[in-house]
Amino acid sequence: MAPPGVAIEIHGMADTSSRMNLKKLMEQFGEVIGCHIGNRGVDKPVVRFPTQEAAEAALAALKNRQVWLDGVILGGDWQKSAPAPEPEAALMTSRDLLSGRRSRSRGKRRQDHDADRGDRDRRRRDKSRSRRRKRSRSR
Repeated sequence: MAPPGVAIEIHGMADTSSRMNLKKLMEQFGEVIGCHIGNRGVDKPVVRFPTQEAAEAALAALKNRQVWLDGVILGGDWQKSAPAPEPEAALMTSRDLLSGRRSRSRGKRRQDHDADRGDRDRRRRDKSRSRRRKRSRSR
C-alpha cells in the first residue's frame, strides 16, 4: 500500500463519471500511478501520485473547488489508512464458523459412518446376486 501522503480521496464524484476520465483530469497535476473507484456509492475514489508535490498540487486545486468532472465540482482530502482487521476475525474461515454446528459427516461419528458404508455395500452385492439368480432361472 502506498503511503497516505501520496493518495487522495475524491469527494463528490458523479456516479456516471468514469475512472479513465478522473485519471486524465488528475494528470494535469502530475503523473498518476493509480486511480481506483471501487463500489460506487460505498467506496470513495482514490487517486495515487508518485510524488508528494504532485499530490499537494492536486489537493490544493480540489480544496479550492477548481476541479470539475462531468459538470460536478470535485473535492478531496488525504486518504486515511483503513484500520487493520482484528487478528481473530482475519484468521477465521467459513469452516471455523460452521465447526460448532456439525462435522463434515453431517453429525455422524466416523465409526458409524464406516459401518453404514459396509451395510450399503453388502446390500448392493445382495441385489446384484438376486438379479443374477433371476436371470439364470428365467433362461
